[in-house]
Amino acid sequence: MKDKKIDQALDDARECIKLKPTYHKGHGRKGAAYHAMKKYDRAVAAYKEGLKVCPDEDHLKMGLAAAKRAKMDSSKANKAVQKTEATRRAASSRKKKTKKADSVSSFVKQTRMELKTEMAALQSQLDLINELAAMTDQEKLDLLFTLVDRDGDGTVDAKELAGCMRKRNNELSFGDSLERAINMVAVFDQDGDAKLDTEEFKDFVGVMTKELGTDFHEFSEFLVLQLVFSSSGNTLEEEIVGELATADINAAVKQREQLFDMLVDPRMIELFKLFDKDGSRVLTFKAVAIGLYQITSNMDESVKTSMSLLLMLDKEDTRTLNYEQFGRLIMGIVAAAHTTFDEIADELTVAMLASDTISDADLANLIVADAIYDTAKEIEGEAKADEQIMDALSYGRLQKLFDLWDADGNGDITFQELTSGLHKFQQAIDGPDNAEDQAKAMLGFDEDGDAALGRREFAKAMVYYSKVVGVALHDLIDFMCVTALGDDNVQYREAYKQSVINKPVEMKDVSDEYYQEPSDENFFE
Repeated sequence: MKDKKIDQALDDARECIKLKPTYHKGHGRKGAAYHAMKKYDRAVAAYKEGLKVCPDEDHLKMGLAAAKRAKMDSSKANKAVQKTEATRRAASSRKKKTKKADSVSSFVKQTRMELKTEMAALQSQLDLINELAAMTDQEKLDLLFTLVDRDGDGTVDAKELAGCMRKRNNELSFGDSLERAINMVAVFDQDGDAKLDTEEFKDFVGVMTKELGTDFHEFSEFLVLQLVFSSSGNTLEEEIVGELATADINAAVKQREQLFDMLVDPRMIELFKLFDKDGSRVLTFKAVAIGLYQITSNMDESVKTSMSLLLMLDKEDTRTLNYEQFGRLIMGIVAAAHTTFDEIADELTVAMLASDTISDADLANLIVADAIYDTAKEIEGEAKADEQIMDALSYGRLQKLFDLWDADGNGDITFQELTSGLHKFQQAIDGPDNAEDQAKAMLGFDEDGDAALGRREFAKAMVYYSKVVGVALHDLIDFMCVTALGDDNVQYREAYKQSVINKPVEMKDVSDEYYQEPSDENFFE
């Protein structure tokens, strides 16, 4: 190979494999020879053959990834992608130069060049579409993998998958797309490296096509075009997260994998049933405390742990834990014990079955702790409400909305003014015309009894109303400002309606399918 005698190197590799078929270097050198010949299909086949007999050899895996990448880089489709991206950049640059033209002749010259680059960009896009139509499914998958694998290391991590999701749907924040991507990688990562290799990525794409009710041919073409033609770039948030938190993201993927493995473990299911004594499918504070008491035989520690965990996990203030949250609780116990669920699962079950009797003294402690927990949740709820109200009051757009609804400008919003403002909002979203009923409900925040809402009372009412309509407070205020301005803002209003009120349905968390809304017959399946 070093002497550039590639044909002889290939003969040596073949002879090596013939003498000892299980020797990994023979297969590796055969793949390397074909790679040097630029026969990438044969190189891929050689590395795959080697991995059949030596599945754990990293250099064969690396060689396979390199051969696949080289094959893709040399393909017509990839060259069309590169050409498309280059011509689009050139067209964008030329457009900026046209805007900066300082004379008529310069403007004409720059415009002519701008049109030429735009035509070249359009032609390259058409070439790409034609190439995609002629590609096999495997070639499309390889191209898609290459586009998502931005750092070219032969794997797709959660950060790269999050970037792909944002290209697909720019309504997603980077934080939301990263959360989804962590779930996806956790589900499809089979070797535990917190990344997707080509086979794992193929499984991921296969499931997505079924979820969307399409075929691989259309789905892959659609995604490739989205990734290439999307104009959205990396946000500052994405760049900061990408630079600083790669290790943390991978750790989060592994932790999520651990949680998913535990949630489908029959022992976890049985453990949940033992905690859930009344069969309600959710765990109250008492149920958690009693269950931990049966495991630890220490009521003080049990109520203390139960309180801290429920306050941390019960984000929606349901005063209960569902199955997934219970899984996170057990993860916390496992981590505190510096062990694994697999090692202590049976011990936990045996401890739960051993005894369910509680002494009078411990029962008294539990009743007191339950009352303390309820009080803590009330205080927490009041603090959150105050925080939302202060947030609304500090938001300048709320003051603008107040002034728009305060038709007579007297510093208070009456029932009639509330009804008028809500009526415009409901018309804009094609909602039910119940403005008077909603105005009566909002007037319930009139604390000083003057049958009108001052600015602070109005802020409280808007916090309440945002929960009623299920729209984020700031988004709702922004949209209401637009609708209050009247028919002069039709386009603006429609844009808000699409982006705020009619947001696309979000992909469910993977655990939802199994545990959030179970059927009566097969709750734990």
